[in-house]
Amino acid sequence: MDARKRRRLAYRRCCGKRARQGFQLWVALPPEMENIASEARYLGREHFQSHGPARVILGHLGEAASKVPAPATMNYLDVALKKGEKWRYDPPDKHTVAWIAVHRGKLATPEIVDKGELAVFEESNGALEIEALEDTGFILGSAVKHPHELALGNYSVHTSQAALDQGERKITEIGKRLRAEGRI
Repeated sequence: MDARKRRRLAYRRCCGKRARQGFQLWVALPPEMENIASEARYLGREHFQSHGPARVILGHLGEAASKVPAPATMNYLDVALKKGEKWRYDPPDKHTVAWIAVHRGKLATPEIVDKGELAVFEESNGALEIEALEDTGFILGSAVKHPHELALGNYSVHTSQAALDQGERKITEIGKRLRAEGRI
């Protein structure tokens, strides 16, 4: 059996035949948390509570709350709506920053947002009214506005240039270690 067939077989044993979809979220953490050890978790949908059409990945919505540790100042929801369905999101107090990223279908906010597009809402604590123009899936994030100017790097986002430099040095060290171990 050639190497490609072995990899496909190993993937099927590990992951099944269904395609998987994942999302990566970069979060500007408070200064006291931004350079702590990183952590990766790969969790299936069964690990998350729902409220109506929304699965709560981070934060809370209604009685549903995420078990993933994160600052209480943000919500990250995975929402599924059927064609013609309408949904209203009332952000928590002080959540004045919100965005959506459509991964399936098309919706109106009232502006149309299509699959593959990201829409950032004007700063407000007002409710968001969303209508599915097709069967639609999207990620919605809302948060308290970050009190710092952001320093953006190639691999991370931080509250200051000094914190960004520290974080990027750590990424370089991890890369060197993984190459030395033959893992990349």
